[in-house]
Amino acid sequence: MLYAVLKLIYRAGLFVFFRKLEVHNRALMPDKGPLLVVSNHPNTFMDPIVTASLLRQPVFFLAKGTVFGSKLQNWILRQMHLIPIHRREDNPEQAISNEEAFAASFQALHQQKTLLIFPEGNSFNQRRLRKIKTGTARIALGAEAESPQALGIKILPVGLNYSAPTRFRSDVFINVGQPIQVADYLAAYRQDGPAAVLALTEEIRHRLERLIIHTPTDEEDELARQVEGIYKEQLAATVPARLPEQDFLLTKAIVRSVSYFSQVAPERVAALKRDLSNYRLQLKRLHLQDAVLGKGKQEVLRQSLLSLLFLVLGLPVYLYGLLHNYLPYLIPSKIARAVTQEEEWYAPIMLTAGIFTFPVFYLLKAWLAAELLDLSLTWLLTYFLSLPLSGFFTLGYWNIMQKTQDNWLLLRLFFKRQDVVNKLRQQRQQLIAQLEQARQDYLQETEGSPNNFKDAKA
Repeated sequence: MLYAVLKLIYRAGLFVFFRKLEVHNRALMPDKGPLLVVSNHPNTFMDPIVTASLLRQPVFFLAKGTVFGSKLQNWILRQMHLIPIHRREDNPEQAISNEEAFAASFQALHQQKTLLIFPEGNSFNQRRLRKIKTGTARIALGAEAESPQALGIKILPVGLNYSAPTRFRSDVFINVGQPIQVADYLAAYRQDGPAAVLALTEEIRHRLERLIIHTPTDEEDELARQVEGIYKEQLAATVPARLPEQDFLLTKAIVRSVSYFSQVAPERVAALKRDLSNYRLQLKRLHLQDAVLGKGKQEVLRQSLLSLLFLVLGLPVYLYGLLHNYLPYLIPSKIARAVTQEEEWYAPIMLTAGIFTFPVFYLLKAWLAAELLDLSLTWLLTYFLSLPLSGFFTLGYWNIMQKTQDNWLLLRLFFKRQDVVNKLRQQRQQLIAQLEQARQDYLQETEGSPNNFKDAKA
């Protein structure tokens, strides 16, 4: 009962927290077990919330044993479908035994249930898959092997890709892969258990890497992000048909090309880094954004005037929304920063706090309005609905205001320091030309390979 209530609440919370929550290949998600769902783990508590919210059936979670404590705490956590698992890094001086966790997992699978496991073990806010632990394969093969009849256990890989893991109203792209049939590894497991476990673990790793943006190093990830910022829009124009997963495919193609040239032409990559760094430094000094610099003078002027008109007309609604939503919006952020210094925990803490702060503030305001203004039921309901709607409007208004400010700054430079703008634009065009040439070279040098920019059109 507690699990069902929390799932309903968090589903509503996710709709508000994320600007866009997109699922690719949702049809591949089975609606019953026995099933093991495996996923990368970039965003701590947010990851199980997002993944479990997509599955119709109840989900059971393997959680580190350190979150369990008193009898009451243990009872609550078990009502939330948590199964404790002990890790050596949590208690390095203590002998570790996970027999209870494995037994509970086996029993759950025998009962046709669904388990969610993060095989990396720990959460890391990086676009990278860490070393996969063997626990998932051991549970799946062990449960299938000990059953007197075939269970038909499947392992479902799910890739979580956040645009900005710690930011409110960011995007998340959930990439669902083809399920792995555990029975395909059963004969090998009975002949050589450890070898079969390693083979299945390697297959899980391979499939998860295909479902996420995987950058081998922080340095390559930073370069890929810079290339995305300046070149991704132009790269998208080379793809004839717009696909729901296009943004993901384009990023993946950029990451692969960066990794390729880092190995075969490091001097070329070093030169690109220098040029990008110099360009970004100039933008920073002038407080400009690359997206604005890529527009023409007439386009910037037209957008600025239209945005200014919207800002003037929408100012009363913005102030109304700001007045009613600022505190419930601010409090979750303050709570997150007071509770932890670990950036990976900001988003789930803000989500959890916001689930309570917004309804409490809205109900309190509605009660005060009813008491002080003696509103009719119709007007009271209208006022109550206006609170979240004005909140969304306020967020959109703020974003447009930021973009308008960037546009006016560029226009001012156009009239006062046009030579600087022209020089920056020339730098930008040269960078895009370098990147376009790199794309052509990459396609030519990797012709026939499945891992090239052509994947962006698949």
